[in-house]
Amino acid sequence: MIYASGPALRRRKVWLNTFFCLLALLSTAMGLAACAGSDDGKIHLTLWYWNRSISDSLIAQVSKQFPNIVLDAQKITDYDNKVRTSMAAHSGVPDIMGINSNISTYFPDEDQFVDLKSLGANDVQSQYLAWKWNLGIAPDGKMIGFPMDTGPTALFYRTDLFEKAGLPTDPAQVAAQLKTWDDYINAGVKLKQATNNKSFMFDNIGTVYGQMLGQSAKQYFDKSGTYLGDQSHIKAMWDEAIKTYKAGVDGKVPLWGTSWNQGVSNGYIASFVGAVWMKQVLQDAAPDTKGKWRIARAPGGDGNSGGSFMAVTKYSQHPKEAFEVIKWLQSPTNQVAGYKDLQLYPSALDSLNDPALHQKEDFYGGQDTSEVFNVAVKNIPSFYSGPYDGIVGGAIGDQLNLVEYQGKDPDQAWNDAQATTQRGLLR
Repeated sequence: MIYASGPALRRRKVWLNTFFCLLALLSTAMGLAACAGSDDGKIHLTLWYWNRSISDSLIAQVSKQFPNIVLDAQKITDYDNKVRTSMAAHSGVPDIMGINSNISTYFPDEDQFVDLKSLGANDVQSQYLAWKWNLGIAPDGKMIGFPMDTGPTALFYRTDLFEKAGLPTDPAQVAAQLKTWDDYINAGVKLKQATNNKSFMFDNIGTVYGQMLGQSAKQYFDKSGTYLGDQSHIKAMWDEAIKTYKAGVDGKVPLWGTSWNQGVSNGYIASFVGAVWMKQVLQDAAPDTKGKWRIARAPGGDGNSGGSFMAVTKYSQHPKEAFEVIKWLQSPTNQVAGYKDLQLYPSALDSLNDPALHQKEDFYGGQDTSEVFNVAVKNIPSFYSGPYDGIVGGAIGDQLNLVEYQGKDPDQAWNDAQATTQRGLLR
């Protein structure tokens, strides 16, 4: 290596000194600019959200609705990891943050959130679906999440394939004939026979289990933290999924990916139970099937899959103003705007009757699918989601996959799922 010396060294030192002086001046200028920006007599709030969780056009209107507030809205990728890292460090946490359907995983950290009841949330409680409202409340009664969108579920089905199997095609008639999951399985047998094993009623048995869970008022834990995942109501869902597998009416196609897209495009998958947000997923996956699909009430009852919340963190110096922003963003009127922009299905009762939700959809043969989802979303049973649901659901899902794709003995798989769960809960 050649080192500078003599005049060259002096020139280098002068250059470095000049550089650092300029850097210092720039830093000072930026600091002064920052101070000037925050010394404008306005309240500055930071919002974290993820792509397609809140309408950007609504966010842009906050400053007009609240002239005294400057909202710094940041769209975060790798959202949960960013939030949890910041919360663990107790640094850089925003005033307002979105929380996905995994809100219960934040219950152990509820001390890092403001109780929205203390900010007046109860004053608007009657405007929202009760079951959705309750999901934002931690076991001790502290409300950490304000309702955003919902995920009511229904039966998506191909009318041409149902007709070929001698099944009804009108949504009301389909719902009447396929009231239970057993009815649905029996119809799957008819469909498979009528299409010479070329079409299947179910994509995979994990969907059966997951959608049954979403219909249940009783899930993996109660509010005291008692584990319920080894009880008869969960075993009944497991058994129904296994029954689907044994009847040979599952297409053995994982939900996400090319194989699923191809399956709904070419008629290999004739139906599935899914949330309202699956409408767009299906349309993107199988555009050439436009007009062939319909939506009916789901076998087994109405359920939910997905839906988000908004929270005020304890780090906010202006929690009242932060909550006012949340209330406005998630008002009945603005939830309609969120549906129009991003297909976010509302949780506000008045939103559900808005004409914007009730349009005939060409992809679904001119059906107003909101007539189905509106009934479903109002009849979802109140349920409790616990912070450790993911441990149980992951273990059960893994074992169902082993049964479906590798032929594992179902009884052994159930026992292994319970053993894996217990190990996970002891950590």
